[in-house]
Amino acid sequence: MYAIRSSWIPAYFREKSMFGLMRTTSRSESENFFFGQFHKQGDTLCEFWIRFQTAMERQRNETTRLDHESRSTIPTTLSTWYIEDDAADLLTRAIFYKVQEEIILSCLDMQIKRMEEIDGVTHLEIRDVKVKDKLFKVSVSRNHDVCSCQKFVMCGIVCRHGFCGLKQIGVTKFPRSLVLNRWMKIAESGTLSISVSNDYFKMEQVSLKLTNIWFDFRQAVNKAGVQVDKLDYVQKTITQLNKDLDDGGDVVEFTKKDHMATMIGQQPVGELNVLPPKVCKNKGNYFKRLVSEREKAVTKSRKRIRKCKKCEATTHDSRTCPQKQKVGTKEQMTDA
Repeated sequence: MYAIRSSWIPAYFREKSMFGLMRTTSRSESENFFFGQFHKQGDTLCEFWIRFQTAMERQRNETTRLDHESRSTIPTTLSTWYIEDDAADLLTRAIFYKVQEEIILSCLDMQIKRMEEIDGVTHLEIRDVKVKDKLFKVSVSRNHDVCSCQKFVMCGIVCRHGFCGLKQIGVTKFPRSLVLNRWMKIAESGTLSISVSNDYFKMEQVSLKLTNIWFDFRQAVNKAGVQVDKLDYVQKTITQLNKDLDDGGDVVEFTKKDHMATMIGQQPVGELNVLPPKVCKNKGNYFKRLVSEREKAVTKSRKRIRKCKKCEATTHDSRTCPQKQKVGTKEQMTDA
């Protein structure tokens, strides 16, 4: 495992967009536990399908509940920085709490050692009090942020050093280029098939434009509310816009495969032979495995409890029973 450490240690993947994909084992274990609550080993095919539909319906209800919670309630902010309020309006609840933690730490644990501005870009050297003997280099502007820790590249979340740089230049609105569509409340409004030109190198700008368009559209619908006249105006505007775009000519469809190609490079050509991975047992070998505390408790509860034959108590046996000693003492007194 140490010889192939570059294949599994997260530090070697800081320059790649992983977004949590390194934690495949915990995710698979979580899915196995979730579906294990609905299925049994002896289920027939019909029972399996019915139980599977029930499990998926439960996940959809949970997703609907979380979406309603994110849209109808406002989380508590812990700082007076306006960028935190903007993040609460944009991001889902779970992602907002992670971003909120980075914002708070950027205000408390950062020390700026050097700061200079070159061609409209501010370059800073920041020391994190929780990371000894290391300076983080941050380059920030009004709409972008680059940090040497590469957390945004790997996880898709702006790091505390980046927030510290944004605060120094007076940014009060969350830069839309630093918000991924998958973390936003309007992520489900997006589509996997979009129409752009054949220049795939401009996909980052296109993705930013699409995010802004969906955000502005959602804001317009929210402002219309339940007023019929305003909703009719929005519908007429969209209808007229669709007619204008149809007159512009044919467009090239950009598929999900093309989007993945822009992230990982050129698509492979020819036949691909994918071999199944080697099976790895996470709880020890076949003959001796690690037993959890829960399994020990269940096994212990199934064992037959030994009781005293005289009084049926569980704290002693018939040889040390107090009633036996009392009977023996009475017999000795009678013989005397």
